[in-house]
Amino acid sequence: MRTRTATLTAAVILLAFTGCSSDDKPDTAACKTAMAKQLDQAIADGDQAKEGQRPAACDGVDTKTLERITGELTADKVGEVVDDAFTDAAGQPSPECRSWIEGELLGSGDIDAASGVDVCGDLTDEELDQAIEDVTNDLTNEGATTAP
Repeated sequence: MRTRTATLTAAVILLAFTGCSSDDKPDTAACKTAMAKQLDQAIADGDQAKEGQRPAACDGVDTKTLERITGELTADKVGEVVDDAFTDAAGQPSPECRSWIEGELLGSGDIDAASGVDVCGDLTDEELDQAIEDVTNDLTNEGATTAP
């Protein structure tokens, strides 16, 4: 009888401890979101950025997981910067192309597309049209007048 009572008591105590402890895993998605916000703020603050603290959403997240999340966020940000750099450079006329457009506009006022292909051949028709419009606007803003 004592053994059964001791076993029952031990089981009740173990159940109480199990009930008090949490087997819930930390929310790594919430942690990653909080870390991303913190990283975005640090990027926005630039040189004035303060050293970050572990976000509350990351409480209970182990160091290895935090390092993985940090690596993922860093890779994402680097990817964004590289994508932005290529996007900014894509479709922009080369200095030679821009100079050719200026010469055409200031000279005859007409664009000879056949000769432009040699200089601006890497641009699509839409990009070339946009470049011509941009150069025209720049020349106008600078006070230059194109040929009639």
